Amino acid sequence: MRIQFINPLLGGDYSALDIAITSLATYLNERTKHRATILDFTFHRRHWKKHLHKWVRQDKPHVIGMSSNTMYMQYIKTIAKEIKKHYRIPIILGGYHASQYPDETLNIKEIDAVCIGDGEYALTEYLSKSEQKKPLKGIKGIWAKNKNRIIKNQGGCFIKEINELPIPNWDLWKDLDKYLYYLGMIYFIGTRGCIYKCSNCDAIGIKNSVEGSYYRIRDPVDYAHEIKHQYEKYKNRGLRLAQLFDQIPTIDYNWLRKFCDEYIKLKMNKKLKYSMFSRIDHLNEEKLRILGKSGCALLRAGIETGDESLRKKIFKKNISNAKIKKIFRIAKRYNVGFTAFYILGNPGDNKKTINKTIKFAQRLDANRSAFFVYKPFTKESIEQIIMHGGEIDKKRWEKADNIIYKSVIKLKGLSPREIEFLQKKAYFVTFGKRLIKMIKTQKIKYFTRLFNYVIKGLKDGLDPAYLLPYYHIYGYDNIDN
Repeated sequence: MRIQFINPLLGGDYSALDIAITSLATYLNERTKHRATILDFTFHRRHWKKHLHKWVRQDKPHVIGMSSNTMYMQYIKTIAKEIKKHYRIPIILGGYHASQYPDETLNIKEIDAVCIGDGEYALTEYLSKSEQKKPLKGIKGIWAKNKNRIIKNQGGCFIKEINELPIPNWDLWKDLDKYLYYLGMIYFIGTRGCIYKCSNCDAIGIKNSVEGSYYRIRDPVDYAHEIKHQYEKYKNRGLRLAQLFDQIPTIDYNWLRKFCDEYIKLKMNKKLKYSMFSRIDHLNEEKLRILGKSGCALLRAGIETGDESLRKKIFKKNISNAKIKKIFRIAKRYNVGFTAFYILGNPGDNKKTINKTIKFAQRLDANRSAFFVYKPFTKESIEQIIMHGGEIDKKRWEKADNIIYKSVIKLKGLSPREIEFLQKKAYFVTFGKRLIKMIKTQKIKYFTRLFNYVIKGLKDGLDPAYLLPYYHIYGYDNIDN
């Protein structure tokens, strides 16, 4: 059977290619008799319906699949309605939202099935049984509509041997060269899942929806070889950075050391720098030393807030400001930079604590500072908001489609608009030093590159609200010298 995966992003954020549907499509193409394609609206938002019909008619899919998260459900519903209006093609959803809320998802008229947990095996069986017109009963992880009832099969699975899965084929993205121009990177994942239960992370939901170990790891040597493989494939197409999407890759010293040693052995540390997530409490001098030696340009770490009590109480991170400052100093010694993530408008936040966060960010002086606004993805996060005297602005939450902009929380003494103002203040006071450095380093090229980047982006239908900040994050300056 032919399945067409749709990346359902009709908003303005173009910062990520979906590694989930890339991995699924690659698996189906390389390990099964089924065939998969990817349809993406990122650069076609102005005429997405025309783009949809063009590729549905060309690819002639028997099934359409979409990966869901809570904020994209508004777009998924819109796209699904357009599909059902013109075609009799079943639509299956997977991902965080569908796995956590299968009943709610199947209540959407246009959705025919959901996949809970990892999709490689379940989706293969779903396509095979559909092709043979066999009943869908018994497919682990699949819930599906059957006339006037819903087949609820046993819960999904987490694939243990993720090392056996094929290397994602990014050529399935028709606009890959545009992504490489605007972002300069592709995505890699050497682990799946996470051991933590952060109150604001929707990974908790999928972890609770499926039995078995959620956190799984690949062989670190093979992982380094995958990055080399993709580098050789895309080095002449604009690839400037390997973006590792593992949630907690620095937790295990032995795994990290083997990865770093192999990356150096392959001489990739001289060819392609990489960025990875980390937690501050996972880091020490030895880990930072091997990271720096192996070509880690940036660690992406959640600082969350400058208020230690809120960091502990709301985000369950018992990490002091002194510890964070110490780790940043050590990292600098080994030429490892940081992207520091902060969240403003948290449960328990007020004007004083937000300004405390801004001042801490100024003192910390990370290579990049990103200030998000709090979004309530979990039941616990909603409970925390209410417990601290806040409430969710339902109209704003229904329209939310990203984690960066548009506050959806009313706090004691702070409206969503006031939180947004403080976010602008945070960027204004932390970005100046980085901007001056870019202008000093690039001189006139800074202005010509920025002009070309923005003009090209507008022609490609990208949102100006993202073009300017993303230029300074991804465009021509992925790796600080």
